[in-house]
Amino acid sequence: MDTGVKNIPKKYYSDKLDLDHISNLSLFLYDQDLVIMAKNANDTVIAVHEYFFKDSTDFLKFLSEDTLLNASNTQGKLFVFNDAFNLVPGVLFDPMQKSTYLNFNTDLDPDTQEVFYDGVDSNNIQVVGSVDKTLLKLLDEILPDMEVYHGALPVLDFLLRQRQDMVDQTIWIMVHQSHVFLASFKNHELVLFNRFPVRDNKELLKYLFIAIQQLDFDRLHCRINVIGPLEQIGADIDHLRDYFKNLHFPNPTSNQNYLPGVIEFQESKRFEAYWTI
Repeated sequence: MDTGVKNIPKKYYSDKLDLDHISNLSLFLYDQDLVIMAKNANDTVIAVHEYFFKDSTDFLKFLSEDTLLNASNTQGKLFVFNDAFNLVPGVLFDPMQKSTYLNFNTDLDPDTQEVFYDGVDSNNIQVVGSVDKTLLKLLDEILPDMEVYHGALPVLDFLLRQRQDMVDQTIWIMVHQSHVFLASFKNHELVLFNRFPVRDNKELLKYLFIAIQQLDFDRLHCRINVIGPLEQIGADIDHLRDYFKNLHFPNPTSNQNYLPGVIEFQESKRFEAYWTI
C-alpha cells in the first residue's frame, strides 16, 4: 500500500450522541479508507468516523479502538468497494453458481475469499461480490449481526431509481476514492456498468471515450453526470468541459437523515453521505 496515506481520522458527532443509542452501523470499506456511520433507532445518522490507513496494522488498530464499533450495538452493514464483483440478470441467477459468476472477471480463491450476493431493482439484477475471509471474521466478531454487500449495490439502487428522468443517452461518473463507477443508460435502460481505477484526466477521458464509442453515443449530445470529488482521481471540471458540452454535477438525491452536527459529513461530497440501502 502507499505509505504516503495520511491516517488522520475525521469525526462528526451529534450533540445528542449517546453510544447506547446506536441501533446499527454502516461500514464503507475501500482500499485505504474506512467510513463508519452510526444510526439510532429512527435510522438517523448520529455519528460518522472516517479513517485513512496505510497498512493492515493501521486498519486493525482502528477496529480495536473505535468507539462506534465497540459500542454495545451488534447490528450492521458492510459495503465492500473492490473490483471483485459481477452483475447477473435475475432471471438467470442461480445462487449455487455464485462463485462461477465471479470467476468470469476475477481470479477467485475460495479458500481466502467469501462470496456474497444481493439483488437490486426488485431482484432484476443480482450483484455478486467477495471479501477476504480473515477480514470478515474480524468484523463479524465486532458486529455478529452484520450483512455484507458490494459497494456497487447502493450505487445501482440510486441510479436505477433515476432512470425514467434520464435523457436517451446518459453517462454517470461516480467517484469513490481512487476509482470511479461508470454507468451508461440508453433509452432508460442500463447498458454498461463497471469500476475503474483513475489517476488523472487522461485516464478518465479514456474510459469515457471507450464507453461513448462502444455504445455509439453522440459526444456532444449525451448527458454526463458527475457525483463525487473529482480531485480524488486527479481530474478537474475545466478539462472535461473541453470535450463534453452536456456536463452536469448534480447534488445526489438523499435518503440519509442526520442530526445536527453530523450533516457536515455531506460536505465531503461522498456518495455514501447521501445514499445507502
